[in-house]
Amino acid sequence: MANSDQLRVTIQTFGIELRRYLLVAREEGRMSVYSMKTGWREPETGEALKKITAVFEPGDGGYSIKVRIPKDIMGQRTRIKFEIVDVDDLVAREITGRISTDPDPFVHNLGRVRLMTPALAKLVEPIYLSEANIRIWDKDFRLRAELGSLYPGRLTVQRARISDKAWLNRIESIPLALYDWVLRQPLGGLKDMPVDSSKEDLRILSKVINNGTQVSERRRHGEAKLIVSALPIWAKGEIQGAILMKQSGNRLLSLQYETLRRFMLLFLGVFLFLSIIILVFASRLTYRVGRLQRETEQATTDEGRLLRDNIRSGTRAADELGSLTRSISAMLQNLGQYTRYLEKLPDTLAHEMHNPLNVVNSSLENLQYSNQDLRDNKYFLRAQNGVQRLRSILTSLTEAASLKEALEQESDQFERYDLRQLVTSCVEGYQQVYFDRTIRIDALPGTFYTDGVPDRMAQLLDKLVDNAIRFSTVGDIVVQISLAHELISLSVLN
Repeated sequence: MANSDQLRVTIQTFGIELRRYLLVAREEGRMSVYSMKTGWREPETGEALKKITAVFEPGDGGYSIKVRIPKDIMGQRTRIKFEIVDVDDLVAREITGRISTDPDPFVHNLGRVRLMTPALAKLVEPIYLSEANIRIWDKDFRLRAELGSLYPGRLTVQRARISDKAWLNRIESIPLALYDWVLRQPLGGLKDMPVDSSKEDLRILSKVINNGTQVSERRRHGEAKLIVSALPIWAKGEIQGAILMKQSGNRLLSLQYETLRRFMLLFLGVFLFLSIIILVFASRLTYRVGRLQRETEQATTDEGRLLRDNIRSGTRAADELGSLTRSISAMLQNLGQYTRYLEKLPDTLAHEMHNPLNVVNSSLENLQYSNQDLRDNKYFLRAQNGVQRLRSILTSLTEAASLKEALEQESDQFERYDLRQLVTSCVEGYQQVYFDRTIRIDALPGTFYTDGVPDRMAQLLDKLVDNAIRFSTVGDIVVQISLAHELISLSVLN
């Protein structure tokens, strides 16, 4: 047993002689622990101890041994020493090397065991800050209590791999990645935090314990920022120790970072919510305006006839668009009443004028029957033509759906007539009416045939002559007919 790879543990408790424990292992896992006599050759008993447990774990480039020793063995003022014994020769089984926690392995200068005081750690819990480290040292520069750590549980958040189906997580990761790129995560600077800062800590503790003053300073290690403060502990007028407090400045920045991040996410959420609300409102408004436009266009035909006199949808809405809908509906109702009046007007007009026309027509017929000489009288013929023209106009208005259609129907009444004869007949009538003015014809002899509606041409000539008389007080009125390049020109000169 003494000639194999082993771990030797020597423990000395105040007032008790040395205790020797040998730890050996055949394979990975739990080790066997034996209490040894002086010289490390023979065990005190042949049975392995169960109070002390140890585990052997191989690692990359070496191994590790974890030992658990009961507190009753490790009392106050206990000293301990560890020694690794290496045996390489499997035949001779001779010790080829020793690694000890004491510079001289043959001298029993054991190191003192420092036991933490849990009661002190509970005393400083009320002043503990998140991700801060608080240590209590005695005046002999021994660590008596420690609470907290400078390092958070994880410095950076490692996002899990997102599957192809988790498209919502992919969408969420895009703004977060952009946000982290714009505002750098302050906790990333903790990677530059030194593992061991005992020299700087001892320098501050020396000032505090020796001078009895409070010391605070800021340290910077690359991107890592550290705030350190130390206070003396007084008891009965003497300094019994010091409290050393450390907190990462990156943590303070990370609190601002998280606050700003929450504000940004809240702002983006509110902005997105308002955008959706505005989009829904705009879509709803566009739909209502389009529906109002369609119903307004469908209220009339292409010919201008009114099909409906109200807008059904949107009239109950209490907003401006509902008010506009009601206004358009009221306008259509008024327009409908006027349209119905115009639609009844031709029938009413025809009914009212048929009786006088019949009286005039019958009177002309009786006059012609009693006076056969009037058959070729130009005035008598003009009166008959006027009556027939009025009758045809009334018939067209009655049968037509609109005034425009009535006028278009007259295009079917085109005929070929002599313009010179029509103008001569009209001028003779004008001379009888305007006896104080001279109205004459200036035209070449012969006939001037053209296609058209004689009644319309007579109306045109009536208007031209009337204007010529109104806009001149003296002189002759000349109705001129000329022919140029097979085109007939009709002019009224005053």
